[in-house]
Amino acid sequence: MRKVVSVLLVLLVVMVFLSGCIFLLPKDLQRAINIVKDEILHKEVPPNSDFICSWYSEVLEPGTSVDLDNPGDLVDQSVFAPTGVVIEDKSFLFLLDLDPGAYFAHTVKAILVAESGQYQVLEGEWLPRINGVVPEELKDPIPSRMRIVDQSIRLKLPKGIVSELELAPITPIWQWGEAFIVVQGLMPNEGLFQDAQNTYMQFLNFAFAYQAAMPEGRVDVQGLVQSDASNVLSSINSYASKRKVVTVFIIAHGNVDRVKLGGIWHYAWQFATVMSDNPSTYFNFLLGSCKGGSFINDLNTLGNVRTVLTACKSTESAYPDWDVYGSTNDHNPEDAGSEWTSSIVARAVSIVNNAAQFSLVKSEAYNFEVPTISVLFQKAHLAALGTWGGYTHNLDLTNRVNKATPQKYCSWE
Repeated sequence: MRKVVSVLLVLLVVMVFLSGCIFLLPKDLQRAINIVKDEILHKEVPPNSDFICSWYSEVLEPGTSVDLDNPGDLVDQSVFAPTGVVIEDKSFLFLLDLDPGAYFAHTVKAILVAESGQYQVLEGEWLPRINGVVPEELKDPIPSRMRIVDQSIRLKLPKGIVSELELAPITPIWQWGEAFIVVQGLMPNEGLFQDAQNTYMQFLNFAFAYQAAMPEGRVDVQGLVQSDASNVLSSINSYASKRKVVTVFIIAHGNVDRVKLGGIWHYAWQFATVMSDNPSTYFNFLLGSCKGGSFINDLNTLGNVRTVLTACKSTESAYPDWDVYGSTNDHNPEDAGSEWTSSIVARAVSIVNNAAQFSLVKSEAYNFEVPTISVLFQKAHLAALGTWGGYTHNLDLTNRVNKATPQKYCSWE
């Protein structure tokens, strides 16, 4: 069994006073940091990229395995070939995050610097695993200042809270029963779990507010979290047999054409299949995962899919709640949960509670014979970006700083 030596304990021992208290790092760690800063980062960070590089607080002993691959992320398990390494010399691990603060999958690099000064770089889309386990401190969306080696962007933890929502009473234009299925797919041991929980609660509160605003018995709401999230396909099928309109919202880690729900990968074609198997039901699909835009091409060919909204393109990451990114401040720092979700929800609430705006929504729904909720989300998407209804503020900070581009498909456009 490898012996792991905690560098943090050493840091508390060595201290000198030079115009105040300054902690000195152990010489071998400081040497490794210098190698990373002077020899490695300029090679591994693409020009004009945002990044944060931090060191891991434990020394890795010979025989330790390190990798960034997640075999469960592969569609074809038979092609999995581990690309990690087993280190031969005592080494320091550095995490270079090239999409700081984002949900996964996104590009990260593990830099291993040996005592000899030799180094190697592993590239992947998931956090480093040490002997098969991701260390807890590497899951922090923002590393502690003490562990940061270098950075091009400064992130701050948000301070918003999830709040209850209230909508003005809604008189439906169709006698259609509806259902909301709200899904949070992360497990407690995954990074950004708390933000995912806040995001889930934010949308769930909207679903309950919509249910309360509609005539009694017209709207069902179901929440699926953690391991229960893996039941989403059967839930969709079940509600489609009872309700005319089904709206599905998902927050989870993801990749192209797939999302991880309760530790199990679910693919775009599976959602397309269950929807096509229920042709008399209208569907809305909202996805807050990385590479989420890839789902649109799977769903926009179905005649019963009305609205598909995603937090980002098929080539982009999705992001949690930010109040500040670099020098740019959020227009609504009181929000909580992912920037995209909270922005959509905030504008949907404003539109319903504005009689003139909601009248436009209902008129469009009537004219095109589509569900009111489908048009509401379409307009909320546009209003969140400051492009509809007289709204000029873009509430999605991640879009304002050109990190994510929310995507939209609406069948009647």
